[in-house]
Amino acid sequence: MSIAIDDFGTGYSSFASLKHLAADYIKIDRYFISDMLSDNKTQLLIASMIEIGHNLGHGIVAEGVETAEQFNVLKKLGCETAQGYLFSKPVSADEITKLLNSNAADGRRIWQYPMDS
Repeated sequence: MSIAIDDFGTGYSSFASLKHLAADYIKIDRYFISDMLSDNKTQLLIASMIEIGHNLGHGIVAEGVETAEQFNVLKKLGCETAQGYLFSKPVSADEITKLLNSNAADGRRIWQYPMDS
């Protein structure tokens, strides 16, 4: 089992939580992802979160990835996992089994996608 700090960078999920919580992953909030392509400061914040997270031994997950361009920038910044509408819109409980089985053959995880693929 792995533990993640969700919505990192907002509210109570701050850098201070990295010192006190034993988490395996940091999930960068979609708030940052949504405007990362149009705001250089946001990209610098994301790059800093990724670097600090890695230096402290955490994996990084980017939430709310909707475009291939966002995916590619995150990959260049060192983010190893992404999740969002780029991979799948929400589906019903009946559809999820079919969706997961159809993607299992090629090793994809539809709810989050490893950046090295």
